[in-house]
Amino acid sequence: MVFSLAFVGVAEIMYWSYKKEYLKAKAKYLRGVIDLKNDHNSRNESFYTCVYEKWNSGEMPLAEANTKCSFILEQN
Repeated sequence: MVFSLAFVGVAEIMYWSYKKEYLKAKAKYLRGVIDLKNDHNSRNESFYTCVYEKWNSGEMPLAEANTKCSFILEQN
């Protein structure tokens, strides 16, 4: 019983700490995407605009928008 409680306690601590790090990394990535979207001299402007618009509209999550936009731009 004690082992089970300890296991669950450690798992919860790990889950929340990794979730916090994940959210920090995601926020950093989004700030970068927004900065690059606003940089009109960037040659990747269309990619970052596509990612930002799909994510910001709620059409799809960030990772999916990133994958979809890179696939779309590779076809063009």
